[in-house]
Amino acid sequence: MNEILIVGIVLFFGYLGGKLIAQIKVPIVTGYILVGLALGTSFLHIIPYEWNLRLSWLIDFALLIVAFNIGGELNLKNLNKLGKPLISIVIWEALGAYLLIFSAMLILHQSLPLSMLIAAVGCATAPAVTVLVLDQYRAQGPLTQTLLGCVGIDDAMGLALYSVSASLAHAFLSGTHIAVLPLIGMIVAEILFSLAVGLIAGLVLNYLLRLVRYTTEPLILTLGAITLAGGLLQMRFCSMRFSPLLASMAAGFYISNFSPRRRDAFRPLESFGYPFYTIYFVLAGARLQVRLLIKLGLVALGYLIGRISGKVIGASFGALISKAPPVLRKYTGLGLFSQAGIAIGLCMVAAREFPTLGDTIVAVALGTTIVTELIGPLCTKYAITKAGEIGKKKTYPRET
Repeated sequence: MNEILIVGIVLFFGYLGGKLIAQIKVPIVTGYILVGLALGTSFLHIIPYEWNLRLSWLIDFALLIVAFNIGGELNLKNLNKLGKPLISIVIWEALGAYLLIFSAMLILHQSLPLSMLIAAVGCATAPAVTVLVLDQYRAQGPLTQTLLGCVGIDDAMGLALYSVSASLAHAFLSGTHIAVLPLIGMIVAEILFSLAVGLIAGLVLNYLLRLVRYTTEPLILTLGAITLAGGLLQMRFCSMRFSPLLASMAAGFYISNFSPRRRDAFRPLESFGYPFYTIYFVLAGARLQVRLLIKLGLVALGYLIGRISGKVIGASFGALISKAPPVLRKYTGLGLFSQAGIAIGLCMVAAREFPTLGDTIVAVALGTTIVTELIGPLCTKYAITKAGEIGKKKTYPRET
């Protein structure tokens, strides 16, 4: 096996699986994941785990494109209409998942540090799944805008909650005193610095887009800006954890709202990004291990119930107290089930930071991802269908 052959297998059979699953009115993302599951470590072993890890940079690259597109969908005019409800929904859907997962782990007699870390991993929503489903069905409307805002902003919530939980877990395991104010200051600094780098990348990209002459140049500049910012933020400084995805989202937000060349930045990504989305989902499916889910039993089931119910109850409560439209109260939580990307990344970070807890954290996160990635796209499709937002998004005319 070699990298080129594996990429060819992933793209070819991923495409065929996606087209096949689409024939039975199931979101194409589900087909990608099922193909990956069949080719991966759980069944055929055509894509070995070690080769999957070698190609993980392609997953990171795809997520940067997804995050940039999420930022581009956060239009200020629409966000002003949804402003207070959106913030309320994001906070409560993330906290709801955290609290119910944490409670479920304690009820199942898991340790306090492990319960906090698993709950933090379960907060984040997979932006790539949601974006691809919404794009596949050309969804547009209040629910779509809210879902895009949630999956973008709750990455920040997930990172913040993980940072807090990791610091608390270190303190509990080592028996040291927890310095609350320095911890809060570091978390705020990480988020603000990531956003600042992204806004700077967007500012520079906006300037350079004014200078281009050929239609191929905006794609090169856009990819260069988001990968440069993302790569810089993957570097560690004084044990701080920055977020390349937040930076990419901020860059997309700036271009979408403040650049006169916004179409030049986003239009090429519509076609360019899809092969990388396919690679991302097939490789994610190939990494999943069904036996881990079976082995965990009640712990995995408690995690799933806590996460799903937390998202639904939290989103509904956030919409209720902010007096959001009924459609947001009913359906927002259903579009937030998918779990990959950030959650998988955080569980890998946790496994490195906490070797004694790592096996359980990875088993829960990766084992349950198979379920959330299969039901997540279906629930997202159901939500936007019931909200009447399918087929409402305008597309850019093709160039001749």
